[in-house]
Amino acid sequence: MALLGKIRKNPWLLILGIGLPLFAFLVGDAFSQGNVFGNPNELGSINGKPINIQDYNLAYNRLAKDPRLEGASQNLVSQQAWNQLLQERIISSETKELGLNFTDNQYYQMAGRFFSSVNPDLVNQNNQVNIGLAKQFLAQLQAAAQGGNPQANYFFEQWQNFNPQFNALRSEFISLVAGGILPTNSEVKFNSDLKSVQSDINYVFVDYTDYAKANGITVSDDEVKSYLKKYKKQFKKEPSVNLSYAYFPAQASDADRQKFNSSINAFLSSQVIKDEETGITDSIPSFTASINDSAYVSRYSEAPFDPNYYTKTQLENIPNEAIKSALLSNLEKGKVVGPIQVENLSQLIKISDVKPVTDSVKSSHILIGFQGSQGGNSSLTNEQAKAKADSLLSVVKENPAKFNELASSVSDDQVAAKDNGSVGWVSRFQQNFSPAYLNYITNNPKGSIDLVPSEFGYHIIRIDDVKQKTGYQLARIQKQLMPSEETQQNIFNQSSKVAVESQGKSANDFVNSARSAGAEVSTEYGLSRFQPQLPGIENTKKESDILSWAFNKDTKPGSIQRFETNDGGQIVAYLNDKFSGDEYNITAYKEIVEPFILHEKVTKSIQEKVGSPKDLNSIAKTLNTKVETANGLNYFNGNLPGIGVEQNVAAAAFGLPKGKVSSAIKGNNGVFFIQPSNKTAPPEKIMNEEMERNSIQAQNSTLVHQQLIPSFIDASDLKDKRAEKLAN
Repeated sequence: MALLGKIRKNPWLLILGIGLPLFAFLVGDAFSQGNVFGNPNELGSINGKPINIQDYNLAYNRLAKDPRLEGASQNLVSQQAWNQLLQERIISSETKELGLNFTDNQYYQMAGRFFSSVNPDLVNQNNQVNIGLAKQFLAQLQAAAQGGNPQANYFFEQWQNFNPQFNALRSEFISLVAGGILPTNSEVKFNSDLKSVQSDINYVFVDYTDYAKANGITVSDDEVKSYLKKYKKQFKKEPSVNLSYAYFPAQASDADRQKFNSSINAFLSSQVIKDEETGITDSIPSFTASINDSAYVSRYSEAPFDPNYYTKTQLENIPNEAIKSALLSNLEKGKVVGPIQVENLSQLIKISDVKPVTDSVKSSHILIGFQGSQGGNSSLTNEQAKAKADSLLSVVKENPAKFNELASSVSDDQVAAKDNGSVGWVSRFQQNFSPAYLNYITNNPKGSIDLVPSEFGYHIIRIDDVKQKTGYQLARIQKQLMPSEETQQNIFNQSSKVAVESQGKSANDFVNSARSAGAEVSTEYGLSRFQPQLPGIENTKKESDILSWAFNKDTKPGSIQRFETNDGGQIVAYLNDKFSGDEYNITAYKEIVEPFILHEKVTKSIQEKVGSPKDLNSIAKTLNTKVETANGLNYFNGNLPGIGVEQNVAAAAFGLPKGKVSSAIKGNNGVFFIQPSNKTAPPEKIMNEEMERNSIQAQNSTLVHQQLIPSFIDASDLKDKRAEKLAN
């Protein structure tokens, strides 16, 4: 299963289609045995080029900081780091052989485009990068990052993680290959004919499953093994494990839920609570009667008090329908709604205050940037920029009429400068806007002028106009339903009992025991050491710990280990079987290859039973079925009503002459015999040859971009020693 993930995602490994011979040069017979000894820091190699722990750690740390992988499992980040290193080695080797180099000009071209959203001046109106400005910007950004500027450090890390040299060479290499694969005139004509020719056919169909069941056709493990050996380039021997695991999630019991509901409902009335240890009695007013909602929430809620005010429009956009309808039914100050439960979070919500609030603001500014400030290319130091901004503030404070003139002439915001520094209207919760700037304009009246520092530099801000709406402040008592200590102890006891009772037992005994205990049980085959996820327990982030244990040399089949999740849940793992890289994991591969073998056996059996008859009626009689018809069949539209898409049938219909009966055709859903009853003739001349040629070229280019580098990796001499070299 998991071992075969890349085969499922890359069906081109199994199915040969039109155009694939063009890529035959990519695949070589390079799977040689290598020396497993050597540098202890070497995690593996590709075509003899080593991959060491230092390179791996750098790649892992880079990816771990990538916001797109936030919350990803260790194994997912690890596998992506490994894949990146493999690609880098392939690209480095191939581009070096071709004489491709990464120049300084390419570096700054890429930097200019990468940071154009931060500094639009880096790319001009003709979509050309200003190399000099890009070079200056990058130098200032790096200096600011090294000087401790967190914003600059963030952007510079993003640039480094982008890996410009690799991406540039990869793009150039793939483009060269894609550009060299041009369709011939024969291919263009053939592709045009495939689209235009339509066939009406008579056919006989026999379902694979029905025939196999009726005739006792099955697939043995030996047949699976023989098939794997026959197609050894597609099915490789790789270290893997078969694993069963029982998950006991940290869920609250019914008693916990009842007690929890009572505790939050209690805030709807006044309470008298006595501390059993101190004997002190405390009277708590109801949430409705609370005078200081901020203090009340801070004391009794698990989430802090939110001081913000929200307009009715914003409340109407609350995604949860229950909360939205409850609030909008009556927006009177002091009203309490709830408790409202969303998953395990329950809350009481009170309209704490109602008053006019700033909804949107029109403002203008004069921006003075400094070295390393976001989006700028100023030569001023931070101190120099601050001094200049202070001086300008004094001028406009003394003579506000000077603001527009200065905003147009000295501001580093060249876009706003064209309109006397105007930023325009901005809403209270504007996204992708400087928090410091937004905080000032939404909390000060019209006509205010002051200096505000931000990640962009120093702003002299003038508030030109303000629009107000009614704002509603919401006080929330929020509590999370959690399993009690007693419930967590029961979960621990149940998992421990399963682990103890299953010692020395079979995998089936373990599964049955775990299910009897109420656990969520999964069995997975063909798991690799760096499997990104384990189905059913993805959110626990325990994949790396479990697989590290399973692949440990001291862990033998039949071993059991218990793991605790961060929230107190329990996972009990049972190692069903373990395979080295010298043997096939038949159970894992069987799920994928069994249908192929079964289809071959059924097709062969049917062909032998039918022999070589000349008409479909005798074939239908022999197979105890009937002749069906399908009209308007096309190579690119091979859908048979009631059966589904059958590409092989469509291809045979295209190739067979009218009236000719086919031999047994191995389809997707069963075996077919077909006879074209009518066929349209292909046009003598292609309607739009250039369009047809461009279409094929685009398809070839897409295939190259998707599969070129994976093809090189699949055809490489790859040695992966991570499982044995990385610490368990």
